[in-house]
Amino acid sequence: MKKSLLALAVLGAFASAASAQSSVTLSGSVDAGIKAKGSDYSLGGSQSGYNAITFAGKEDLGGGMNAFFVLNHRFTINNGAVNSTSPTFWRNSFVGLGGGFGDVRMGRMLMPLQDMNGGFDAFDTGYAGGTHTGGLMATVRANNAVYYRSPSFSGLTFHAAIAAAEGQYIQETSGTFAAGGAGYSIPTATLNKERPQGVSGRYAAGPVNVGIAWDKNTGDYDTWGVYGSYDFGFMKLFGQWESGDLNTASGTSATKEGVDVWSISTKIPMGAFMWKVGYVSVMSDKANGDAYKFGVGGEYSLSKRTSLYSNIGQAGGDRASSSDKDVRFDLGITHRF
Repeated sequence: MKKSLLALAVLGAFASAASAQSSVTLSGSVDAGIKAKGSDYSLGGSQSGYNAITFAGKEDLGGGMNAFFVLNHRFTINNGAVNSTSPTFWRNSFVGLGGGFGDVRMGRMLMPLQDMNGGFDAFDTGYAGGTHTGGLMATVRANNAVYYRSPSFSGLTFHAAIAAAEGQYIQETSGTFAAGGAGYSIPTATLNKERPQGVSGRYAAGPVNVGIAWDKNTGDYDTWGVYGSYDFGFMKLFGQWESGDLNTASGTSATKEGVDVWSISTKIPMGAFMWKVGYVSVMSDKANGDAYKFGVGGEYSLSKRTSLYSNIGQAGGDRASSSDKDVRFDLGITHRF
């Protein structure tokens, strides 16, 4: 009897050690509300990124090494469907190895410039009042990618990634607000012309967070970006600047236009309430005109995971289309888990 109890105790200890070395987590967010653009009202999430489920796992391999994976799925809150015709795990799907050297991951994922710039916008790249620069035509996510992330050297980190020159999606290079609402992507003829690649460097310590990044997309369009934020305590200030070429023609033609876009925004906490204010400006080196957008919003935290929000934004300038100039508004609730 005592031997049996001892065996069970030993087996239990091994089982506990095994479970401690490996873990799988489920996380995500669900967002729903009312959106308006001019007089056109609709129901749905503020943006696709706020309706997502992520499966992530990590295993301790010993000797300071670990293996990990991430599978991220986005869906439409209105009907639960996968966004458009996208694959199930179109946002991120990768596996990697980590250790004292940093980590290396392989699969489909955000490239360095887009991975960085999302953290320097008070509106978290979404909401009707958003003033995110957007990366111009930098690769958003690349298929068949290999990505290296360094360890932190007293707050300094480096990222580098390259992807195969095949199987890339044109929509992952589409123009942002800087394209004047057209959203043109690279010409069809240049798809998979080059290997998408990029690098970035960041220094983050205390209230300071600054970085620089470069990207070349599959159509051989370059984008540079400089980003920064500073937390004053009573407010957090964000800044973005990006420069590169846009394709401003549709179909198979290419009309390159040099564009600079910058934004400044801030979050101002007041207890459970958070103010958000921002401005983004686009400047062209051709006669396609300039554009700008103002945004203001608020978020009220009901708990650490649930918040109510409302935002408003409006664009202007010669470059902005009449549709862009319509006032945008949203009102909703987000729950994170």
